[in-house]
Amino acid sequence: MSEQESESNKELDTEKDNQDNENGNIEKFPEELENLPPQMKREIRTILSMSRLSSPSSSPILEKINQQHITKILDSVEKDSERSFIDIREARIYNFIAVCIFVFVFVFLTVFLVNKDVVVYQDILRILIIFGGGFGSGLGFKTFLDRKNK
Repeated sequence: MSEQESESNKELDTEKDNQDNENGNIEKFPEELENLPPQMKREIRTILSMSRLSSPSSSPILEKINQQHITKILDSVEKDSERSFIDIREARIYNFIAVCIFVFVFVFLTVFLVNKDVVVYQDILRILIIFGGGFGSGLGFKTFLDRKNK
């Protein structure tokens, strides 16, 4: 790279920095916003960059955000985390109960039907295996879709 190109690049960088300072640099947050979680910072940064492209003036949202708004946002995020934790816990309990019921039915059929009628036991066992395979593949497909959408 020649000296002229590097000097012109430095001049462009200096102009861009000056424009950022004039328009309010989106990399620098007010002190009230520094304690936000990284995800919220990213969202605010996105909003600010979109508003920056649409209008060169300072954002009215930034001027109106105060400590109460930030507190409400943080409370909302905390409640969402609690709900997510409760949902996961309830799903685990539900899955555990479903597995226990399946094991109970299997043990019941094995103990009482294997000695009386082996053909009926084999048919019921075949149906249960087919049902279990379909259920398992459905859960696997749902998990695959959930990972793909994240």
